[in-house]
Amino acid sequence: MIQQDSVKAIVSPTQIQYTLISPLNKHEHSDFQTAALCLLRSLPIDLLQLENAANYYYSSFCSVRNSGIDLYQLDSGLIFDSRERNIKIFNEYSSIFNVAYIKVFLVDGTIKNHKEVAEMIEDVKFGYYIMINDPGEENAAYYNQQNFFGNSDELIELIRRDLNDINVLLEGDYGLKIDDFDFKINKDADSLNPMYPTTYAYSNFFILNQILANDWDSKHKGAEKEDFFKDNSKRATIQLKQANVIDGLSQVVRTENPASAIEPIYPSMILIAPFHFPKYEQLMPKPFATKKQKMLLEVLQTEQKSDYSFKIDEDFVKELGVEVIGKTLSITAAKLQMLDFAGYLHAQFRFSPIFRMPIIGRTINSELAGLENALSAKKKGLKKIDAIGELMKHNMMAPELKEYLIERNGQIVFISDLPMEWLKMNKYPIFLTHDVCRIPEFNFNSLLNNYIHNQRLNFQIAPNILERTLVIHCASDNDYNMQHHFSAIESMQVPLGFKSVRCNTVESIREAVVNYKPDLLIFDCHGSFDRKELSSYLVIDAQNNIRLTGDQIIEYGISAPLVFISACSTMPSNGYIKFLSDAFLQAGAFSVTATFLPIRMQDATILVSRILTNLKQQETKIIFSNWLAFISHNLRTTLVFETVRKIRSEHCLDEEIDDEKVSEILLHLMIFDSREEAFDILGDYLKSIVPDADVLFENLKHEWLCYTTIGRADLITFQQWSDKHRENYKLLSSD
Repeated sequence: MIQQDSVKAIVSPTQIQYTLISPLNKHEHSDFQTAALCLLRSLPIDLLQLENAANYYYSSFCSVRNSGIDLYQLDSGLIFDSRERNIKIFNEYSSIFNVAYIKVFLVDGTIKNHKEVAEMIEDVKFGYYIMINDPGEENAAYYNQQNFFGNSDELIELIRRDLNDINVLLEGDYGLKIDDFDFKINKDADSLNPMYPTTYAYSNFFILNQILANDWDSKHKGAEKEDFFKDNSKRATIQLKQANVIDGLSQVVRTENPASAIEPIYPSMILIAPFHFPKYEQLMPKPFATKKQKMLLEVLQTEQKSDYSFKIDEDFVKELGVEVIGKTLSITAAKLQMLDFAGYLHAQFRFSPIFRMPIIGRTINSELAGLENALSAKKKGLKKIDAIGELMKHNMMAPELKEYLIERNGQIVFISDLPMEWLKMNKYPIFLTHDVCRIPEFNFNSLLNNYIHNQRLNFQIAPNILERTLVIHCASDNDYNMQHHFSAIESMQVPLGFKSVRCNTVESIREAVVNYKPDLLIFDCHGSFDRKELSSYLVIDAQNNIRLTGDQIIEYGISAPLVFISACSTMPSNGYIKFLSDAFLQAGAFSVTATFLPIRMQDATILVSRILTNLKQQETKIIFSNWLAFISHNLRTTLVFETVRKIRSEHCLDEEIDDEKVSEILLHLMIFDSREEAFDILGDYLKSIVPDADVLFENLKHEWLCYTTIGRADLITFQQWSDKHRENYKLLSSD
């Protein structure tokens, strides 16, 4: 676990701490977890929010704070000792990252130690609980019924009941006082946030409720029977209508004086892009052997059309029957529901809009599988990338969503195992026009833990981050080409101030990380993947068969808040589950940039050099607001540098191409509204020098499309930007 002093715990005494108590299953979600996460969407986040929801929303935006539910998961098996020991265990556990006074427990009724859990909850001064699953009369009798709640209204009333006593502690310890709850909701709250009768709309409804509090002040108006939508295509329209309201509210609190001229206007949008795991059979203990079993697998991996209806083969209906197919599809529905819950949690950080796309699988599997093998030429790879981008657009992108995103100046967080960076919008992949990061969906607990990690801890990028940057080079002694490129980066250490080391063992890597405690850790080496284990790894010394695996990364705590992997194929996109990125995140990272495909040594070295050089510029200037904006810009501008380098080489040019003109075009790539035209401007400029210059997009190698950024890079702000942002809003409030 990372222990850098640059990583801070996010604590507030007015937060409401929620703890799920159940037997923990490491690999799969449970019915309890499903019910608990569903309920959490309707519950408040903070006492300040109950005092005045509008003020809480405004202050969260101004302070750039992560505003999600403070969530803990406690294994019920840990509460088995004496009463004194049990409460001590809980207090130690819950206070590691928090000083909240209010503790809310969601208890699984199937646990075996109700007496001990009930005593522990009763010993918490302001402890309230709800039971999920029937515990039986005998077990229910152990609990103090006076602190039981059944819904959000009842929880709020319990807190209101104890508010005077809570205020005594708040005033004594922090000089704070919470006035009686007065939601002061917008008079148009119910029309701004109606409850639509489709599960696709629930996540946005509850995000809006966290802003407007209309469902806490007076219950929403339920939909009439005739309002239920028979046309599935309206599900996309509804989600975007809600997104538009959320975006509009963010504009209400936004100052006209941003901390950076190029910062996004809107909060990040959460796009859920579900994907049927392509190697499902490989993970199953028993093969699907019979004709009926194979049909069931086909149904289990049924895709949705763009209108969200399922594509069911009529022969399957005749063979299996409607009831069996319905039960099988319910497994897919449960998966999609859990992704909705995860999307809602991640949306809370910045009160983001959410959109869930249709689930796909087999339609795209063959194209993804074609990228598993090393390609003879990057041009072939680009054709496959383009084909995948077109397939995703055709099968997942509603026309309304496409138009919405084209106009929306906001970053995107994809929850998906698909390479959504390649999604075609118009002429170009979305990675060119938008800042995109991604959280893999297959391992739900990893998805949930990513949320919890970002909610508890905060990392900001200091101006002197280069002093806390470590570049680790790994290759065999006889790998002369790699050794040559290592020297190019090493030569930059003195002027830029980072540290560069060469390592040929896992132990030497561990020692380097322990000694330097980097905020940014860059691996410069070879990488590959294991088809049998569905895993990726770094090659430390090919000659001696030394690798760095995900298990070793976790065991030795080899990580940093920011990780950049400059190595081939560290995150293949066709059904791999043991990713290096997951390991780095589990070891404490907030963001990991990895690679889908092989990358060229020269281009990789140039990219790392540019990242380091551009971080030097950030020491004295406020250019980018967050890490996602910074890393996305460095990747997409590779397009310009590659094009210029190609034309210079092919036509023996040097001074004919004006570097200042190229810098102007790079500026276009920084600005959201002009990114798409930047490449066209570059092409026109180069053709004015060499009329027959080949500047076609499809004829480039596009190293930048090989990279993917995993984790919430959009939440990692540059310290200077955050300070300026808060200063601007402080001045605004004083006016």
